[in-house]
Amino acid sequence: MGNPCMSEIQFATVLPGAKGFNDGNVNETFRGQILLADGTTVKSAVIKDLDKKQLANELLTSVLARAAALPTPDAYLALVRGSELVVSKAPRLGDGNHLVFASVDVKVPNITFRTKGASPDELKQLLKDIVEWCDLGHLYAFDSWIANIDRHPGNLLFGNKNEIWLIDHGHCFSGPAWQPHDLDPRAEYRNRLSEWLTCHLNQDQKHKRSSEVQKFIKLIADLDLSDCSKKSRIEGLIPANDIAAVEVFLNDRVNDVLVYSNKALGILI
Repeated sequence: MGNPCMSEIQFATVLPGAKGFNDGNVNETFRGQILLADGTTVKSAVIKDLDKKQLANELLTSVLARAAALPTPDAYLALVRGSELVVSKAPRLGDGNHLVFASVDVKVPNITFRTKGASPDELKQLLKDIVEWCDLGHLYAFDSWIANIDRHPGNLLFGNKNEIWLIDHGHCFSGPAWQPHDLDPRAEYRNRLSEWLTCHLNQDQKHKRSSEVQKFIKLIADLDLSDCSKKSRIEGLIPANDIAAVEVFLNDRVNDVLVYSNKALGILI
């Protein structure tokens, strides 16, 4: 694969004062400030306490999404010093500090939140905006490519057709605790978009999105996956053979993205 991956995960440090919140999160999640390597402070960041595999999933998927021109909040590999934040899953360094996943809080509600208490007219408009989103076909393709088994409505932030963010990618590559033997490029993995969104697309919309999948495939076919891995900073978090396995998986799976995207779209070929 040729073209280099354009995005790179930056380092950060979690500042004192982060507070936990529960928005249906599976893992402990906090809001707080992080200090970037250049001295800039991100005043509102979402900080997640993840084990090594889910942390690697988040970091690599963030880089892949950016490389594929899909919107995802700026992500960081962040250091938690001492007892500044009580974490239980985050990898521990030799000096006793921990590493967590952090991303900019874009302050956009997820679809689950948007639907709570919405009137029928509001729900109708929300669904209309979602199915008309210009990158929807690319999202079907992306989730099929990376074997994301957890794109439920809470994992898609949606303000309007121009304010959309992909979040929560700890369950990509077939699941949160995948092993190399789980990565079969020919396998059909659960694509949850088919469960809650496909039913709202008519046949013309489905075929339009399928044509967008084909354009997306041409884009990802040119990515340098080794470069993406390096820029995601997952080396040292997970074993080298795991990294090699996921690179091979992504490379080989490109050929089947259209098949599995069409299945998720309800298109029979």
